[in-house]
Formats: sequence, C-alpha cells, structure tokens
Amino acid sequence: MGVNLMYPWIVFLLFITDILTKIIAEKKLKFHPKKILDGAIHLYYVRNFGIAFNKLSHKKWLILTLNFVLLFYMTTLYNSPGMHKMGLSLVLAGGLGNTLNRLFRGYVIDFIYFNIKGFPVFNIADFYILAGIILILLKELII
Repeated sequence: MGVNLMYPWIVFLLFITDILTKIIAEKKLKFHPKKILDGAIHLYYVRNFGIAFNKLSHKKWLILTLNFVLLFYMTTLYNSPGMHKMGLSLVLAGGLGNTLNRLFRGYVIDFIYFNIKGFPVFNIADFYILAGIILILLKELII
C-alpha cells in the first residue's frame, strides 16, 4: 500500500476507535463513573452541546456549519506539498468523530477528565485533534 493510500485508512481506523470509545463510555460510564490512577483521571459520561470548553452551547447548526467548512478545507490541504499528513489525519479523524456525534445526537460525548481545576472533559477525538495540531505546528516550526 502506497504512503498516500495509508492516510485515509489511518483516518478511518482512528474515527472508528473514537466512535467505539464514545459508545462504550455511554454504556459503561453513564451511571457508573470511574476514577483511575489514584483519582488523577476521572472517567464519566458528559453530553457536550458546545465546542471547546462548552462554548457556543446549544448552537448546533452554527457549530456543524463551522465543522463542515473546516473539514472540507482540511481535505483540500491533504495534497498540499509539505503538509504533515499524519498530523492532518489525526485532526480529520477527530473532527469527523465529533462532527458526526453532533450531527446525529445533537451533542458530543465526552468522558475523560484530568483532575485539575478548570480542566475540561475530553474524548478521544479531542486528543486526536490536539496531537494533530501539535504535529503540524512542530513541522512548521522545525522545518
């Protein structure tokens, strides 16, 4: 499999992993939250009707419009020379996971909380997006 064909598969596998973790979180954590690593990390089910830090809460169509515009733009970057394809794949997978959650449920399922005051509750897609942005920024800063 060529390198360029590998990235859509990465996006697909990460997307499926995100969706599965959200389904598991809904089934297992909705009424039975858990603490792990001596309470450093809490796992519990949260419906997030907004975006980062619950901004634009209950503005589903505005958020979806922004998501689709950004996802379309990112797919056009895929063939740009010098673009960090792994970073972009992570951002796309996370963006797709959260966008489809919002489209079909009206909210995004979050379930990972680091026990730090003011820290938001996250999901796997959020980690993908953050890791992807970091990879893209590192490539831009280093090369």
